[in-house]
Amino acid sequence: MKKILLTIIITFGFIHAEEWIYFNNMTDYEWGVGMDFSVSRISPDGEISETILDDVAYSDISEDGTKLLYIEYAQIEDVNWDMVEPVSFSIYNTETSETISSITGISPAYLRFTHDENIVLYMEGSQNSNWQLYKYSFTDSSTTMLSDSLSTAFDNMTLSPDRQQVVYFKETEDENTEDYFMDVDVVVADIQSGESTILATIPYLDISNGSGLFNNNPYWSDNEFIYLTFLDDNDCIQLFGIHSTYGYITQLTDEPCSSPFGYYCIPSILKTKETDLDKFIYTVCDDSSLSNIHWIYDISSNESSYLGYFGGENFASIAMDQTWSPDQSKVAFNEWLIGGMIAVPGYMRIYDTVIESIDTLGDDFNQDDPESYYVTSPINWVEDGLAGDVNGDGALNILDVVAIVNMILTDETNSSADYNGDGDVNILDIVAIVQVILGN
Repeated sequence: MKKILLTIIITFGFIHAEEWIYFNNMTDYEWGVGMDFSVSRISPDGEISETILDDVAYSDISEDGTKLLYIEYAQIEDVNWDMVEPVSFSIYNTETSETISSITGISPAYLRFTHDENIVLYMEGSQNSNWQLYKYSFTDSSTTMLSDSLSTAFDNMTLSPDRQQVVYFKETEDENTEDYFMDVDVVVADIQSGESTILATIPYLDISNGSGLFNNNPYWSDNEFIYLTFLDDNDCIQLFGIHSTYGYITQLTDEPCSSPFGYYCIPSILKTKETDLDKFIYTVCDDSSLSNIHWIYDISSNESSYLGYFGGENFASIAMDQTWSPDQSKVAFNEWLIGGMIAVPGYMRIYDTVIESIDTLGDDFNQDDPESYYVTSPINWVEDGLAGDVNGDGALNILDVVAIVNMILTDETNSSADYNGDGDVNILDIVAIVQVILGN
């Protein structure tokens, strides 16, 4: 028996994991009507691209890249243009190509997976009204409000590294009503219990009607700090770190400014769901152009390096999301292109931090060709975890078969072991894995 197992391992070797960048692809655009999307993924070298889901945009992806959260919309009746509203949200299994969970009667604006993939966070509201943050359990079909009256200027769904806590933002009473600034409470809540703590209070510009597409995005690092841009004592936007337990604040940059905000410019960290980064991209307003310029902040050295400005003569470029390669040597980021009253998704750029070069994935910018602006948020760089790779060595082989047999005998569970995605770990998964090993 041992000889047979060894022969299979040597003969069939390994099936290595691949890397993909998942994104929402704008497939059609019509001024005054709207945009159509599909869920797609592309190889980091741009050589391979494929569609995962047609006619929807995803909101979040599971840690192993096997499940997508997406919202479905329906056209609003009695209007003379194509307006839509959310009517349901669902979980889609990318391995079985099936929708495995769905809920109607809830109208979310955003969705996020938590530490339990059957418990998701979602927002209700609009940019012209305060947000409400909820959690929904697919397990028992329960809905729980975590907070209401949230600021529309911030991303209120940034999760802790263990994805069991969420940070959100609430405007406080402002004693000085003569200026344009507001105090904002930074609140951390436990997703399971709902208990919350005011971590800190920060000054920010009063954006009572919301910031539209351009929210201020915190970054919650696994070094116990929440990084965020807000106003310093001179009313300039700087990068700060807030300790996620004790709430003390450390100012990390000290850049002069003539105005905290500029033309299509809301300084922020680019949004990401990753928590173990050594570096991250953030934007500031350039005084000369009053538009966004981009910097990379090194967490260990507390130093920033200039990345660039990506706008053109007739449009501004607003970088939105960032996602890093597994070895953190490269970062991909996408943008919105703003020209007059038109805002459309633009390129995906990949910056190599080793050779300090930028490649662009996608077509050349062409205002008359809607398919030339195609990458919309969120973007996520995923290394396929390989269904069936129970021991996590990046390969699918007989060692995983042995591990699954032991799991079945001891009644253990592991999502990677459920190769066929039917919700159970059993002999059918072993048969399917063996067939794949023999076929490779």
